[in-house]
Amino acid sequence: MRENFRQLWDLVTPEALAEGSLKAVLTKTTHVPPPRKLSSRLPDYPGYKSRNPIATELQILGGLFFDDIVTSPVIEEQFLKDAYCQSGALSQYALVSKELLRTRYTTFFESQAGVSTSPATGKKGTNPQLTKDVLAASLSKRPILLVGDVGVGKTTFIRNLVKNDAKEEFSRSLVLFIDYGVKPAVSTDLKGYTSAEIIRQLRENENVDISERNFVRGVYHQRLMDFAKGIYADLKESAPDVFKLKEIEFLGDLLKNDEEHVRHSLEHIFRGQKRQVVIFLDNVDQRPPAFQEEVFLIATSMAATWPVTAFVSLRPETFALSRARGALAAYQPRVFTIEPPRIDMVIKKRLEFALTQLVNSGKLPGLDGITLASKNLENYLRMLIRAFDTQTEIIEFIDNMCAGNVRESLKYVGSFVGSGHVDSAKILNAIENRGTYLLPLHEFIRAVIYKDAEHYNPSDSPIPNIYDIGTSTSKEHFAMLLMLDYVERAGQVGGRHGFVERHLLLDFMQSAGFTVEQVLPHIRRAFDKGLLSSPEGLKDEGADRLRITSAGAYSRKKLCALFSYLDAVVVDTPIVDAKARSAIRCPFDRG
Repeated sequence: MRENFRQLWDLVTPEALAEGSLKAVLTKTTHVPPPRKLSSRLPDYPGYKSRNPIATELQILGGLFFDDIVTSPVIEEQFLKDAYCQSGALSQYALVSKELLRTRYTTFFESQAGVSTSPATGKKGTNPQLTKDVLAASLSKRPILLVGDVGVGKTTFIRNLVKNDAKEEFSRSLVLFIDYGVKPAVSTDLKGYTSAEIIRQLRENENVDISERNFVRGVYHQRLMDFAKGIYADLKESAPDVFKLKEIEFLGDLLKNDEEHVRHSLEHIFRGQKRQVVIFLDNVDQRPPAFQEEVFLIATSMAATWPVTAFVSLRPETFALSRARGALAAYQPRVFTIEPPRIDMVIKKRLEFALTQLVNSGKLPGLDGITLASKNLENYLRMLIRAFDTQTEIIEFIDNMCAGNVRESLKYVGSFVGSGHVDSAKILNAIENRGTYLLPLHEFIRAVIYKDAEHYNPSDSPIPNIYDIGTSTSKEHFAMLLMLDYVERAGQVGGRHGFVERHLLLDFMQSAGFTVEQVLPHIRRAFDKGLLSSPEGLKDEGADRLRITSAGAYSRKKLCALFSYLDAVVVDTPIVDAKARSAIRCPFDRG
């Protein structure tokens, strides 16, 4: 099947690519009958790629040091000291201009939202104003927003802030983390979930049971004093048992409202222990916009009526929508932006941390289920560290395709470690015999593209098929590339921070022979796969302006010409030439 793409690829000449235009290619294509993908002829598509025993054990390793090792409470503080990467450093490998990277948030916040922002970090570390605002926010009665794109490391930033950068300030505070990443399932349960989480963390982390008798009586001491002077005061002397029951019933009624009881309990802790209460409402950005707005309203209520400093993590696009017509419209919030760190440094530091743990203890924390010799693990980790230290092609691929998303970049590396498409036994044998192994780009890309599948599956793969088409016009194979090329070139002029008006793109594509109906699906797909972005984070018809991302630039300039990529996506690419399609045979052909 590796020759199936030849007919299409022969049309893409180096001259056409070098000129930055594919119009020469488009003039050579013709309309043919409705397309049919080769995947429709494969039984059990996309299939499952089996692993050898070594790869299976390495897969456990991949999940461990890219996920579990970070959240292990035993080594969390050490991990943050050794492996945390400061956000805000500009990528050295991005295929878009540094000006676009610098203005990642500037255009929206200053021009669109009318809100002044401060970076959460600077050259010397965490912005000192952020630490000062831990106290000031509780005085100003408004929450602090930590705004950053999905996967830039907002949670890790918060953990490092508490455990390291502002450790002294937070050591005197009662710190609570409310994680909305998975629970609750619906926004109607938000208040109940938030109260329940605070109650649980007070009990488990602070050894404070807010339903315990003495604590409850301490919280409502003044209310009990007032009760004793009320209508049941006469019973205190004449019928003390009855009075005690009435008093217990009174306290029981106060405890029925969990939210109010939690608030009164925190006020009691604040006054009694003289401790500032700080609540982080985290992983909100992983939920739908309506959910995020509801969390913001909860944080606003907390900041206004509770003795707390409330931090909320949000996405820029949610902030944009809410600022325009939602919950944020009536507020002037305090906003700190969190920029992505350098992806190559994040991965390398995490690998080095895992290797250090393995060398010092002979195993990795939580790796009890793996039997692979620790020497082999060491060799594999050293091979990966060398790759991310010297193999600029691999770093460039991850850095651009993940576009600052740390979470996604770690998934890329996790996909490689233990992939069935990687001959891990060969790698370990080469290290054993020659002392080293130079990881090639094509091996890494194959693991990322296929993941666990036997064949490329666009619905599951993080890598888009830029040659896919929606009509029977053969030149449409190159519509995505032509569109990305125009957006990047047009965005470099006019001082618009790289943005191009949507109608100008449509006009250009129509001048190249495409209809609007052909182009719109490609725009939507480019947004969905992160190849294009808008200043407000909007997608599809809601975006009036578009800008190419580093993933879009890499796809156009590098990815489209890599054989390992073409070899993978050919199964998902319709062959519109009837003669060529009929010549393609499969051992298990279904027609």
